[in-house]
This record gives sequence, structure tokens and C-alpha cells, in this order.
Amino acid sequence: MKRILMMLLAALMLCPAAGAEEIDLVSPTTGLPVDHVYSPMVAQMDNEPGARPQCGIASADVVYETEVYNGGYTRYTCVFNDTIPEKIEAVRSARMLHLDIYQEWGGAFVNYGFQNAEGSDAAGYAKKVVTTLYNGITGIKGFYRDDNRRAPNNVVCKLRDLYDQTEPPETERGPLVFSDTPTSEGEKVSVFRVPYAENLGYYPSYEWDETEGAYRRYYNREPYLDGTTGEQITCENVIVQYVKYSWYGGDGNRPIVEMTGTNRCDYFIGGMHFSGYWTRDAVSENTTYYDDAGNVVQFARGKTYIQMLKDTKEVEIVTE
Repeated sequence: MKRILMMLLAALMLCPAAGAEEIDLVSPTTGLPVDHVYSPMVAQMDNEPGARPQCGIASADVVYETEVYNGGYTRYTCVFNDTIPEKIEAVRSARMLHLDIYQEWGGAFVNYGFQNAEGSDAAGYAKKVVTTLYNGITGIKGFYRDDNRRAPNNVVCKLRDLYDQTEPPETERGPLVFSDTPTSEGEKVSVFRVPYAENLGYYPSYEWDETEGAYRRYYNREPYLDGTTGEQITCENVIVQYVKYSWYGGDGNRPIVEMTGTNRCDYFIGGMHFSGYWTRDAVSENTTYYDDAGNVVQFARGKTYIQMLKDTKEVEIVTE
């Protein structure tokens, strides 16, 4: 019922009565016009080989890829707002850094379990910071296992059903600033790769498609496809956000990531590459992205991939 009321409100905003001032709704996740109020679903998605191709990920507006096990094994945090797919697969557990990402956006958090260990207790942290929690491992409705894939890489979430019962956050938020004239500086770069662990099969890359005006995403040098539609994933912006990693007690399964302070970035927008830095004063506040001159970066309207990479590594620019 709440979702229906939200849609009616959005319709009234888009079609005001005669003489009333028209209110345009613009998505904080893409900068594009939308017909509904802001109500993001932030979902944890698996990236082990058995979980590929992930279903529904093409609908995500913003996708973060983060290392969860020392050595380069990664997982996705996906922000769905403009389009909510019927289902997503495969949903997986969360670490503390994923809850820091969640606080950039608010709304609902969707996962299948938490790390629950001293020094990296994501379960306890979630109780403090998540407004609406859908943790499938607790047995709530909306989750099931796909018999065509093996556990643990086969948890399906009926995302649309959960969205329809979710109260929207009181305020809109997000770290990205979108513009019709996005930042365009630096050098032309057509292909670049992010070196998590090529030898283990965690090796994303992008190629600029001038005709489409978007980056085509690849994984292990093969087109990165959505498991539902079969389409190759594209996006308008890529941020390589460098962060400091440590491992609690030396345990390579328990990441501690510095998500506040400042560190460097590489940006890829409109076929151009330039560098800069990010700052975030507290996890309750948003990250701000700057170029090297200290100007706030203006992103192209559309989808964004944020590759969070150890600051001991470097993005690989392909020059040939």
C-alpha cells in the first residue's frame, strides 16, 4: 500500500494541477529523470565464479566492487533505484565496509548473512546503521535457492517484492554529482583494467564505445553479461577509488578498510581519464570526489561502477 501511495505522489508531482509549479524528479543514483520517489535497495551480490553471470545486475544504477578476502577475491555492492528487477542472483553476505558503502545511500540493505567476528562484526554494526534490513539468512520471505546452481552461489532474492513493501528514506542522498556537461579533462583512454587478481579470475576491464557513449565492461577479458538478459553490462562512469586495506588480527578473511579520510582516485568519463582524490569526513556523511585541481567531479548522467582497489595497486591503462 505504501508503494502505491508513493507512485501516486510521484504522478502528482509530474502532472501538477493547472497553475501549480511542476516538480521534476531526478535520480540521485543516475542523475536521470524518474517517475518515483527515492527508495534505494542496496544489495550484496556474490562474485565467485559459480555466481557468474549475476542475474539482474544490469539494472543496478551504481555498482561497487570490493575485495573481501586477501589476495583479490571480490564481491559487489549494488544500488538499485531507477529500475528494480523482479529478482537478483546471487545474494551473499556483507562485511563492515559494505555497510559503510550503504550509508552513502540509505534505504534498504539486502544480504544473506554477515561476518560476525571480533574486530569485524558486521552483524552488530548493521543493527546500528541500517534503516531497513532484509537479511535472507534469517528465513524472511523473499529469498530462495536456485536448484540450477550450487550453494553458496545460488541465493535468489525477489527484489521487487521487497521493494514494494519498503518505506522510502526521509531524505535523498548520494555521493555523485551529475551534469549535462560532465568533467572532461586528462587523456583519451579507450581500454583499462583493474588488477584485483588476474591469476584467480578477478580481473575487470572496460572499453570505451564512442558510438554508444558508454563503457563496455569485461571480466577476465570476456564480455561481462547479465544472467537474466544476456546483455553486456555498460556504464557511463568508472571510478577507481583507492583505499587502505588491513586484515583484523592478520586474518585474510576479515577486511578492515579505511572508508573515511582522503585517498586518490582515477576517473574515466566520456572516454577520458584523469586523476584526483576523494574525501569523506565520517561514514554518516557522503564521499566527495575531486579532480587534482580540487574541483568537484561532475559525472555523466547514467550508471557508475566504483572499483575500490587497494592503494598499493594501480589501474592498468592499455596504450597499444
